Amino acid sequence: MYTAAGKSDKNHLVTEHAPLVKKLAHQMKAKLPPSVEVDDLIQAGMIGLLDAVSRYEETHGAQFETYAAVSYTHLTLPTILLV
Repeated sequence: MYTAAGKSDKNHLVTEHAPLVKKLAHQMKAKLPPSVEVDDLIQAGMIGLLDAVSRYEETHGAQFETYAAVSYTHLTLPTILLV
């Protein structure tokens, strides 16, 4: 979705890609020790999604979903490993 100014609607990006965060959290959970909770991964992933939405620029040519998945991985792993 786009705003009247032709820019991506950030709220829509968060709503649309929240299921991606849940999917990635469950995939990552399979590779982590049992002590790591899926809810913690989802929480860190949503923070990563919000960060990705604020930093994403359409002019760089990457699809938002790809950008968000990379941001999720780069933010979530260090967060979880420090716990």
